[in-house]
Amino acid sequence: MHCGKTMAKVIIVGAGASGIACATRLIAKGFDVTILEAENRIGGRIHSVHFGGTNVDLGAQWIHGEKGNVVYEMVENLNLTDYPKSSTYSNMSFFTSTGTMLDTKLTNQLYEIVENILEESDLASEHKGTLREYFDSKYTKQVNAKLGNENKELLNAAEFIRNWFSKFYLCMDPAEDLAQVSVNSLVKYRECEGNHLVHWKTNGFASFFNVLLENNPKSFLTEHVLLNKEVIKIVWDQTGDSKDRGKVKLFCADSSRFTADHVILTVSIGVLKETYQTLFKPSLPLCKINCLETIPMGTCQKIIIKFPNKWWPDEVKDFSFVWTDEDKKTLPKEFPFGPIRNERSWLEDIFGFYTVDSDPNILLGWLVGSMVKEVELLSDELLMNASLFLLRKFAGEIYKISEPSEIIRSKWGTNPHFLGTYSYVGVEMEAREATREDLAKPLVVDGKEVVLFAGEATHSCYFSTVHGAVESGWREADRLIERSYKSRRHKVVIVGAGIAGLAAATKLLENKIDDFLLLEAQEEAGGRIKTVQIGNKPIDLGAQWMHGKSNPLYDLAKEKQLISDEMSEEGLGLYVRSNGKIVDKFMVDKVAFKVGQILEGCSKLVSENSGCTALGTILEQHFFRYLEEHVPDESEAEVMKELYDWHVRFQVIDNSCKDLSKLSAKRWADYVCLDDEAHANMKHGYQSLVQLLLDGLPDNQVKFNTEVTKISFSPQSEIKLDLLAGGSIVCEHLILTPSLGVLKEFQGLSNVLPESLMVNIANMGFASICKVYLFYDRKWWGDSQGFQLLWSSDHNATWQRHITGFDEVFNHENTLMTWVGGDSVREVERLPAEEVGKQCTELLRTFLPNYSVPEPMEVIRTQWLSNPFIKGSYSHITPECDDCNAGINALKQPVLVDGVPRILLAGEAIHSSHYSTTHGAYESGLDQAQVLCDFLLENKPAI
Repeated sequence: MHCGKTMAKVIIVGAGASGIACATRLIAKGFDVTILEAENRIGGRIHSVHFGGTNVDLGAQWIHGEKGNVVYEMVENLNLTDYPKSSTYSNMSFFTSTGTMLDTKLTNQLYEIVENILEESDLASEHKGTLREYFDSKYTKQVNAKLGNENKELLNAAEFIRNWFSKFYLCMDPAEDLAQVSVNSLVKYRECEGNHLVHWKTNGFASFFNVLLENNPKSFLTEHVLLNKEVIKIVWDQTGDSKDRGKVKLFCADSSRFTADHVILTVSIGVLKETYQTLFKPSLPLCKINCLETIPMGTCQKIIIKFPNKWWPDEVKDFSFVWTDEDKKTLPKEFPFGPIRNERSWLEDIFGFYTVDSDPNILLGWLVGSMVKEVELLSDELLMNASLFLLRKFAGEIYKISEPSEIIRSKWGTNPHFLGTYSYVGVEMEAREATREDLAKPLVVDGKEVVLFAGEATHSCYFSTVHGAVESGWREADRLIERSYKSRRHKVVIVGAGIAGLAAATKLLENKIDDFLLLEAQEEAGGRIKTVQIGNKPIDLGAQWMHGKSNPLYDLAKEKQLISDEMSEEGLGLYVRSNGKIVDKFMVDKVAFKVGQILEGCSKLVSENSGCTALGTILEQHFFRYLEEHVPDESEAEVMKELYDWHVRFQVIDNSCKDLSKLSAKRWADYVCLDDEAHANMKHGYQSLVQLLLDGLPDNQVKFNTEVTKISFSPQSEIKLDLLAGGSIVCEHLILTPSLGVLKEFQGLSNVLPESLMVNIANMGFASICKVYLFYDRKWWGDSQGFQLLWSSDHNATWQRHITGFDEVFNHENTLMTWVGGDSVREVERLPAEEVGKQCTELLRTFLPNYSVPEPMEVIRTQWLSNPFIKGSYSHITPECDDCNAGINALKQPVLVDGVPRILLAGEAIHSSHYSTTHGAYESGLDQAQVLCDFLLENKPAI
């Protein structure tokens, strides 16, 4: 792995989540790593402390989301976390400063409006300006539209909630006011799917470090961490002295000094903002200064209070405070202690107290706004008195509130080693076009990354979170790891560890060609194969069935006993019209037979239609001609039209195209499945095949999280691959296996592929489909085997209109699956999974009035189109391929330079008769690798 050379000396500044994540990855690869930490502890803004007989978090407290959240994924099976039983920050109880409560039904309606506005990120992306402007405008309009503007009580309540929300949101984006937050915050921050308040069972967020350090924190601290080391100067561009050229020198407040090949800064952006003018020598580039000056770091404060007894009832999970204008005016006189600014008391900015799961007698209060740092300097006694004053003012008329016994609070804003809690998207940041990507760019000397930047503020979409901090640490570690490959040369490089890339690597090994490297941009192998476990049973989000027995992939799966005896079918169950009526099976079979008959003969019918090669046109013309000639009854014809429409939707999904006008009728017969085994299930999911192939490859020849950004030829006709993480790899031969969607959009590919090949890539079709799995606690549909939906012609066009039906799922008896195709895929991928499930439920209830359709327990929907490393599902042949006589066969041809096959394409889109399938991808990988093997073995130098 280390190529026989000493790995670089790396110093990481900061032992928070980002720094430790970075260190563990580098250490695992053999780097010499030291962490310098200014505090007397590790953890950074993760700080779990013992308080009141339990552990509480003064910093990071929750795991925000599950799917795609690296923190959750690392701990989900370790029994360390739980879901919220206490406050969920929804369905809240609002107490007024006059000592009364607002009507819960009304506040729930108003809060739902708030949530809807926050979830409409597509609308927010069209708006320019501040979050305050955007929210106030949307909120007023939606309140008036949904609840009216006549009722004075309602309008007062709406204003209460608007004012409360303007403080509550500052916990997420900790500005002093919503007017400082850009509306783009709703767009640029990406939420992970799942529960956003997953909490730690016993020891707080500090539990995560045991996992990150593989339960060996003591040796890590002893060997790699130096505490109380505050770095005050970084000399990063050595000149004159050749011995130190390319090295970085660090000077600490205790006069200690360190030298490193690379320095990775993981300190908060608050510290960098405060110190950058004196910290760096020479000064930073203007682009970096722009980022540090304008990417904001905010502060909010936690106030944690322990009571000797739980004086509130179990059903009350929170005390959310809303103020009358009159009470706000008199507050500075009523409680004249602590900061007052512009005749406004700091107590207004404590917007509530909330129960916690770690202890039933603890309340957690939140302070936001412009006076947080001043309040951090107040005594604990004053803060406890102020908190008790508020609780009694708002809830004292309803509950007998006891004296608190203990208090603890955070002080991130005034701690010189943090100077804030986390970053957000600010208005000035947007105005000056500062980006987190620019903040993350390393400082480079002589082509070498000498100072690198990590931490939550450098993450493009998960800023302000621990998982964002962890990912940023890994990102910079990977940048240096990849740099160690900068001078690596290989005979062959394969790009893409999907089934085609794995097959190609396997074929190379079979031919005793072992000087190859397999690069994968994602964190795991499989490409468009992805299996997840639900209830300890596999669910395939990508490839699902083995299509046909007559192929080597089926043979391999059969040999390894991976194929189930149970087959699946599509289009089973009841065919239901939008009025709830069920169509008899004879009619269903009759239309299916006729559509199948037309499809079978469509390539012959092309010449009869004046050369038109679009499948949609051929199918429509011949089916409606059949109706006109053979079905005089209008009501019967209407039903048959609806069944025909179902087949159109089915073919759009089955062929992964936008619509049937994008599908070639002339080439319809090119796809071959020689037997009826079209839906064979995998016992353990399709990933089992991926793992089987991966296990057969040497670990050090497969690189994950390695994105290729540029491909070019050297003067010697070798191929250079530039990597996103830095560095490059040179090879003599390249096998490209990314999806056709990626190839279509890969910048600069025309510089290495001939124009004829680029034309073929452009003309081949590649679109997407979306799977939606609905998991229930019972099989509410009985023996129906599923439902196929028949739409009337006058039905409003929505994304649900592209659904064919809901089918049963192999090995999951309480689950239904549906497919979405066409232009609706992008919309469905953008919707939260819960909303997709909600709309599917409404759809089922409309079509099935005689069934009691419950809400699903869980919803999973795929997102292949929005995955930047996939960009869709699978390929199809278009009429444009007919027009220029182009297509798959042309894509199979190697790119020759002076008679040498330098670049070959592989993947499902490269197989002339099995395109769109995994076995087609597998066969393509084998075939193209064999072409290369034949050349290399034939031209093997004589010994």
